[in-house]
Amino acid sequence: GAADIAMANEVARGQTEPQVRERLTRIWEVMQQATEAGLQAEGILPGGLNVPRRAARLYRQSLSDRLPLERHADLRASAYAMAVAEHNASGGRVVTAPTNGSAGVLPAVLHEIRAEKSIGLINVQNSLLIAGVIAAIVKRGASISGAEVGCQGEIGTASAMAAAAATGILGGNIHQIEDAAEIAIEHHLGLTCDPIKGLVQIPCIERNAMGTIKALNAAAMALASDGTHMVSLDRALRVMKQTGIDMKEKYRETATGGLAVG
Repeated sequence: GAADIAMANEVARGQTEPQVRERLTRIWEVMQQATEAGLQAEGILPGGLNVPRRAARLYRQSLSDRLPLERHADLRASAYAMAVAEHNASGGRVVTAPTNGSAGVLPAVLHEIRAEKSIGLINVQNSLLIAGVIAAIVKRGASISGAEVGCQGEIGTASAMAAAAATGILGGNIHQIEDAAEIAIEHHLGLTCDPIKGLVQIPCIERNAMGTIKALNAAAMALASDGTHMVSLDRALRVMKQTGIDMKEKYRETATGGLAVG
């Protein structure tokens, strides 16, 4: 499977499988710590925008009976993502996945799946391997830099990584994994990077939540199909790269356009 291929690649680069798994465990521990810290913290984020932390409140709301039942899981997953994004915005330790500004998506998706299903550590490790392969493919075929291609390279890539990881952890085959990653990328194409005052807060924190929901839905759609689809991941990445090249500079992490200028 995809995780076996990814592991073979890591071993070929000079590490033993136990060393790789130990590192993956450390990565997962930091992801969990960031999520837990973000869910517990209250108050205003530093930086001058006076952005209130929302993760803890959203998580509490996800446990209430005020919402339509099917929205509870969405809000819970969103709270996980925003917890990590808020932890990052306050200078906390996160795992770049693939970047700091998009660090909430992958841990949120993994947390949400573990909230619903009993998933062992080795499955989490394998899903992280799959996510890493997707990030490497994006980096090779397009970019994971908001300064190069806009937010499609950050939240778009994070969502694709998480969609692939989720599909793998839930038993999807290699075709379904590629399908999930492509769906997530395709529906972030053209996403601009225009953070207010150049801070990774608005719209970045909320975008982690939306990227998470897209990843979970992409995984569900891929798992519900046989993995055959019209557009390949490689083709979507070619489009991502060209879209980034065509994107005006003010929409690529310069804080000189879009939301950044009101």
